[in-house]
Formats: sequence, C-alpha cells, structure tokens
Amino acid sequence: MNEQEFLQAIQAQAAASGINPLLLMSGIEGLYTFREVPANALNFDLLDNLILTIFALRIGDTFDAIARENLDAENLQARVVAEWELGEFTPEEISNSGDAFLQSFAQTLGTSTPVRRYHRKALEVAAVEVRKAQLHFDNNSIGAITFALCQGQLKDSLHLAALFSR
Repeated sequence: MNEQEFLQAIQAQAAASGINPLLLMSGIEGLYTFREVPANALNFDLLDNLILTIFALRIGDTFDAIARENLDAENLQARVVAEWELGEFTPEEISNSGDAFLQSFAQTLGTSTPVRRYHRKALEVAAVEVRKAQLHFDNNSIGAITFALCQGQLKDSLHLAALFSR
C-alpha cells in the first residue's frame, strides 16, 4: 500500500467509523510512537496527551498556511492579524494564561517547536473533535478509542497488524 492509498483508506475508515480522519491519523501516529510498549502496559493518559498534541499540530499546520498566505494580502487588517497569529507565545504568557491545554501542549513540545498564537485555536478545534469522538464512542480516552479501532476493524484494512503483533 502506497502513501496515497493509505491516506484514502484512512479517509474511508474514518467516515465509516464516525471519527475525524485527521484525528484518526494522529491516533495512529501516537500508537506508532508506543509500538514497542506491550498493549497491557500502555499509559492511556500519556497516549491521549500525545494524540491531542499531534492533532493540534496538524490543525495548526493549516492555520499556519492560512496566516502565511495572508501576510501578502492586500488588506492591511488581514496582514496585521496574520502577523499576530504567527507570533510566538513567551513562556511567561503560557504559564500566566491559565489555559491548561495550552500549558500541557507547550510542555509536551518543549523547546522543539515554537508555540504560536494560532496554536490556541488549533487546541480548541482539536478539543471539540476529540469530544465528538468521546461522545460517539462513549469513551473518555481518545487513545483507547484509536487502539480499539486499530486493533479491530482497521487492523487489516490499513495493514496495521505490525503494531499489534506483540
């Protein structure tokens, strides 16, 4: 299966499962990160945090592209907003924000990636999509939801058997 076929399969399986395809992909990436950990030893709180971070980064990529496009906009207000959105939060702003998601996101990223202003919106969008999945599957752990989907109906259709061979 090549990359394009894999992405099409993700899209189809996400639609059939009732989950956002980008969230499903983020969940698979999170599980892949823990592929050496036996299933019975998975820390689902850590996995949930990782999946939310990956998902917010993917959403943030879209916001980043839009903001960068708007840097060249004819409209001055669009350019100013784009510059602001691309601005980085300082560590002090993050710690003083009172936003637990933003603080956790920044802590997970460490110093490897700047936390930009649009990331706050990306986290809000990610939280809404995660909540939809939690309600749909009646499970509070997005990691457990993804694990169950990948171990069950997606295992063969996405060729994920290697993730669950232990």
